[in-house]
Amino acid sequence: MLNRYILTLLIVCSLRHAKPLSGIQQFDPDCDYNITQMIQSKGYPCEEHKVITKDGYILGVFRIPHGRKSTTSGRPVLLQHGLLDSATTWVMNFPDQSLGYILADAGYDVWLGNMRGNYYSRAHTKYNPDHDEEFWDFSWDEMAGIDLPSMIYYILNVTKHTQIGYVGHSQGTMIAFAEFGNPNSVVQNNVSFWGALAPVAHVGHIESPIRYLSSATIMKDVELYWHLLFGRNEFLPSSYIIKWLGKFACDKFIIDRVVCDNIFFVLFGPEKKNLNETRMPVYVSHVPDGTSVKNMIHFAQGVQSNTFQAYDYGSPDKNRQHYNQTIPPAYSIRSMKVPTAIFSGGEDWLADPTDVNYILDNVQNIVYKKYIANYNHIDFVWALTANKLVYADLLSAMQKYHPPN
Repeated sequence: MLNRYILTLLIVCSLRHAKPLSGIQQFDPDCDYNITQMIQSKGYPCEEHKVITKDGYILGVFRIPHGRKSTTSGRPVLLQHGLLDSATTWVMNFPDQSLGYILADAGYDVWLGNMRGNYYSRAHTKYNPDHDEEFWDFSWDEMAGIDLPSMIYYILNVTKHTQIGYVGHSQGTMIAFAEFGNPNSVVQNNVSFWGALAPVAHVGHIESPIRYLSSATIMKDVELYWHLLFGRNEFLPSSYIIKWLGKFACDKFIIDRVVCDNIFFVLFGPEKKNLNETRMPVYVSHVPDGTSVKNMIHFAQGVQSNTFQAYDYGSPDKNRQHYNQTIPPAYSIRSMKVPTAIFSGGEDWLADPTDVNYILDNVQNIVYKKYIANYNHIDFVWALTANKLVYADLLSAMQKYHPPN
């Protein structure tokens, strides 16, 4: 349990800036490439698009219009990254291992989304993310209700199709459950199939060290403590906090130091038995890719309450100002009609099997499900075996409900 002495020590020690990773031998040029360079270096075409949301965020969306052996575009598929990640996650490995390339070679028009506040969506028509606190006033509520529909409608407008396929990982599934299950949203009518990798809705049983910043000790003041530790803008944990959280994650494993100096691996699990270790410098060069402190607080609230609901502003009066009710509205996934494929892991620190059962028990239109006992949270996007254990089945299910042509 996180006691107040440790919490006070963390507040004093926090530098508010992440310690740069040192000692990484960057032999692979992918370490320095941006997403466009990475895609083009593998022989694929790449387009960069800018999607402007109704509240002014400028989202960087990237497109692989066709595979290496084709010149025509098939039906569109949107891939959406997880928490603290970016679209790069879908193209980080080699062409036969990365879902972005696999779908393009299968005939799909592949679109790679980026949520507000990450490296490729750190822009706004009015606010400067380096100076304006208003820019960072968002959580996954806005990603679900604004960013996701904005990207889907933009893609449909460009491609002139009426429906897309959708694949989400982690947070990318959470926002889909929230938006596709919203009975007042029509966007699910424009999605003919979606695949949920490491699906997240309830997070009350997570094994991630984030639970130590969501404990009963600080239950009544979780927002206050998180703001004291991390500020109110971009989530930039200090090296002291990473080391403190890292001891809960990394002491269990014999693992290299550079992984346990990276907040992404600390929160989601440092176990890397399924990864290509020669690509580790590439992974740690591109993650974490940023989000808001408010978004992290929203996840912490979910750990406390084990409910799937909107951001809690901390008092009945504040909630009434935002929602016209004293408690945050709950998200329901039972009304979701989109054909859904679920892929989950037995060693997942964020999408714990107990929490995944809530999804399996409530989603009414599951057309395929697969449980991989030795997969952790990031294996679904980076594992050496993901192409055979996940993507082959995902592609087969997608082709039934959303064929490429």
